[in-house]
Amino acid sequence: MKLALLIFSLVFFPLRSESALEYSKLEFPGCPENAFCKKNTGEVRQKWIEELDQFIKNKISESIFNQNLQKNHGMPVASWALEEASILPNIMMWDSPCSQHKKEASKFYISEIFKKNLKEADLKDSQSLYFSRAYGIGVDKKIFSVIIPRGETPLFIENGYYYFLEDEEGKYFGLLINQKGDLKITKIQSITETAKDSVCIKEQVDQFLREAPSPTFYKGYTCKEIWDKTNKVYRPMLFGWSCN
Repeated sequence: MKLALLIFSLVFFPLRSESALEYSKLEFPGCPENAFCKKNTGEVRQKWIEELDQFIKNKISESIFNQNLQKNHGMPVASWALEEASILPNIMMWDSPCSQHKKEASKFYISEIFKKNLKEADLKDSQSLYFSRAYGIGVDKKIFSVIIPRGETPLFIENGYYYFLEDEEGKYFGLLINQKGDLKITKIQSITETAKDSVCIKEQVDQFLREAPSPTFYKGYTCKEIWDKTNKVYRPMLFGWSCN
């Protein structure tokens, strides 16, 4: 009788593994190495890489490429995620290398998820995701934030867009993000003025700490001045530092 009950419990109430992401060891075509990544996500990512390659080789124009991204699944954006984010469509997740993320009551993973934009209204339904933010100082001296890829710093600002140099399996391209959360892919661009270290102001730090997922999520922060190519001035911005 006891044996029958044991078998019943194992079949209908399986033991919870250390992580619900354990089956990420299954590798599907198109999925990145060692990632939690569903079969459909691998197919989406493979198509994205193939179209990116066509764009880099000038076989697809920039405007057509960006139109295709908006029609389809968007592009992968680096972020953090809670375990329950694994149910979201087109997400890839890995264990975070940061020790403080492994000690939290709610464990954080590093992730990439396909997005057409990073607008606040479209992210409200993704409470299990956390995106990096950079904190700038507006002309009115008020603090504003821009959602950016995890662990990255823009190389410059142009026409209100923050430019990031991205790499997808050795394929390099430019990513443009503005304060509204619009995303655009562009060609690699040269820079004439590099970022400089700067001093953070109290208002920047206060908002950064207030909006962090937890008091110990970040190990620190840094402030840099990013070159605005349009207005020919440096713009001070604060960036969080987690561990990588």
